Amino acid sequence: MIQILELHIEEFRGIRKLDLNLDGNHFAIHGPNGSGKSGVVDAIGFALTGTIARLTGAGTGAVSMQRHGPHVHKRDDPAAAKVTLKFKDTTTGKTGTITRAIKNAGNYILEPNTPQLRSVIESVAQHPELTLSRREIIKFILTEPGKRADEVQALLQLDALDSQRKALRSAVTRVAKEKSTANNALENAQSSFMRHFDIPEFVPAEILSQVNERRALLGLSPFTELSSGMNFKEGIDQNPQEVPFNKASASSDIDALRSWLSNPGPRDESLCKLQRILNELGDNVTVLDSLQHRSFVESGLELVAEDGRCPLCDTAWDTPESLREHLAEKIHLSDVAKQLERNITDAAAQLIQHLRTGQAVTKSVRNLATTWGTPQMQTVFEAWHDDLKELENKLTTVSSILATRDQLNDNPLAVPANLMTELNQLAESLAARPDTSAKRAARDWLIIAAERWTQHRQANASCDKAVKAHKLAQTLYDTYCTIADEALTNLYNEVEKRFSHFYQRINADDESAFKAELEPSAGKLDLNVDFYGLGMFPPGAYHSEGHQDGMGVCLYLALVEKLMGKDFRFAVLDDVVMSVDSNHRKEFCKLLKTEFPGVQFIITTHDPVWAKQMQSSHLITKQSQIRFHGWNVDTGPSCERGIDFWDKIASDLANDDVEAAAHKLRRGLEAELPELAEELRARVAYKGDARYDLGEFQSAIKGRHGDWLKKAAAAADSWGNSDAQQKIKELRKAHSNAMLMQEKESWAVNALVHYNEWATMSKSDFRPVVEAWKQFLCLFRCGNEECGSWIGVSGTPGHEDSLRCRCGAYNFNLLAK
Repeated sequence: MIQILELHIEEFRGIRKLDLNLDGNHFAIHGPNGSGKSGVVDAIGFALTGTIARLTGAGTGAVSMQRHGPHVHKRDDPAAAKVTLKFKDTTTGKTGTITRAIKNAGNYILEPNTPQLRSVIESVAQHPELTLSRREIIKFILTEPGKRADEVQALLQLDALDSQRKALRSAVTRVAKEKSTANNALENAQSSFMRHFDIPEFVPAEILSQVNERRALLGLSPFTELSSGMNFKEGIDQNPQEVPFNKASASSDIDALRSWLSNPGPRDESLCKLQRILNELGDNVTVLDSLQHRSFVESGLELVAEDGRCPLCDTAWDTPESLREHLAEKIHLSDVAKQLERNITDAAAQLIQHLRTGQAVTKSVRNLATTWGTPQMQTVFEAWHDDLKELENKLTTVSSILATRDQLNDNPLAVPANLMTELNQLAESLAARPDTSAKRAARDWLIIAAERWTQHRQANASCDKAVKAHKLAQTLYDTYCTIADEALTNLYNEVEKRFSHFYQRINADDESAFKAELEPSAGKLDLNVDFYGLGMFPPGAYHSEGHQDGMGVCLYLALVEKLMGKDFRFAVLDDVVMSVDSNHRKEFCKLLKTEFPGVQFIITTHDPVWAKQMQSSHLITKQSQIRFHGWNVDTGPSCERGIDFWDKIASDLANDDVEAAAHKLRRGLEAELPELAEELRARVAYKGDARYDLGEFQSAIKGRHGDWLKKAAAAADSWGNSDAQQKIKELRKAHSNAMLMQEKESWAVNALVHYNEWATMSKSDFRPVVEAWKQFLCLFRCGNEECGSWIGVSGTPGHEDSLRCRCGAYNFNLLAK
């Protein structure tokens, strides 16, 4: 993996020209909203991946990288918008430079263009998750289990798991429909067979008895058992031109159709259910569009090619990843439509089952009419059968159902007036036919029975095949889900341990016993977290927005750590802790330093306090940060690097702007003194409204520092440490001198002084004030430039053991002999 050394941005997004030297270290970019910080984040992502995440996905509409990636003044010149990034390969230590322009974002210039460096860059391009914003990170926490699984598996590059699961699920659904169709066909074939035998249930002994009774009448040998392959008409000489007829069987077929027609309740109920769902849908264009295009978009998602060209409309996208994200987002947005689709197909399936029964009984009567009725009868029954079949076909897909809404509301199952007339006439015609001889009746009965037994056998074989296919598909799906969930459970167990550990560290003051549970199941990922030992709940149930932000960052770090292991060497965090409170941000800095010592973090924030905390926590240095303090459409962001508030005060005084210098001094002290008071464990009287003035902090710090020096002197005396005694003596003298000077000038920053009164002071009057405060604060900082930390007390309260800086250059023992 890589770490970023330098960054050059030109005519890109809101930036005209900007050079940053990151030198492979942590780096902070801070400034107010709208000052251009995110342009740097976009530039890093673009240089490494060729995409701008902010310009892709849901809500971007007509926005495109080619048109809107360049600075607005260069919107017609995408070649002018380019980013150059110098990086170090952390494995080999070799450096390289990658340059990419908006005009041809898919290509880049690499110098030196070696196979090793090209391989590194291509590897980085596969990890867009290394550049992350809050809107992306919160998806891991506040989202539905199905979407969370998608987001987490995408980050872990386990997308294939879910796509394969969905493919198997689709196969199960498809064979389930085939099984339902085959089962309906078997039921109809069995009903036709039993009507011929005039039996209410399929009883093998009764069937065999009736068959043998008629075979005996014809002098044929009986069958000893009922088997699927037996031929009831075995031994009968049949004239191919002769059509068998059995009056009782024909009467049963006619009665079956008459019964189906005269009992419309079940199918009308199914039709009304479907009509009700469609009427609720109404003319909702958005849902209709989602319903009509969901399967189309799903097909397109599977067919996205590596050249980024859309398989649906042939439009070229910047990258295949951005196209996949766009299509996946459209599918996510149609979840409501998907549920509606299920309701529609379920209601349609019930109606289809009734239609197939009607087709089966109509077909039997149509065959009778063809042979024994008039052409008019044949036409009527054929038309009715075809109408039922056509309606069934229109109910097989959601799109065809939507197209048939008007027909469904017009009662398509209304029985034609002439159908019952023709049915009654056919029944009368068949009843009037003369009875044949007993032998002829038995012969025809056996021939019809054999035909219907064959139909039943074939339907049974098809149904058995469909049942086995469905069972196999279901077994494959269940087995895949079980194995995948077991593997994911093991993986998530490791992730949740690290996630919990990270969160415990950030919130050690109030949630040191925090734990989390990640539970995968069939394409979903449930997340529950502990709430102060009172139970496990979804993160959004009780935790505040700040805690949710903290969870998002911790889960992200745990996931990326698991995904990349030792290759996790840099990450860009774009305002990801904006809702985390001040104290927990300090712990977050410690977390990054101790848990990820080899990782370069590039962090943006609009909060100056957070930027200051990063510096005071030594996550960043004075030089490894840049402050954006304004933006102009013509010049881009105004920024400054490595300048603290003393430098800004000096600049204001050089310009004779005493009022601005006074304001900066006060704001700087308001940020510095509370931190120093915490390090020295200064005793400041508690205030419920937390409104402290500088005098309170100043007094508490002076007194507490004097106490610690006194205690250090006593400890040095008890141990006979002459070097320490001398150093402490010098410090106490410097302490007294600085205090005298500072007290002399302290009135200048009294909380009651209004800033408009600074107009009466000159810069020569104000410089001693600044110098007094600077010397005062220098008393409490390490003189080592590489350290520069506050002096603080270590040890548990009441048992403090040393007064020291972070590097140990300033270090005094507080424990007496």
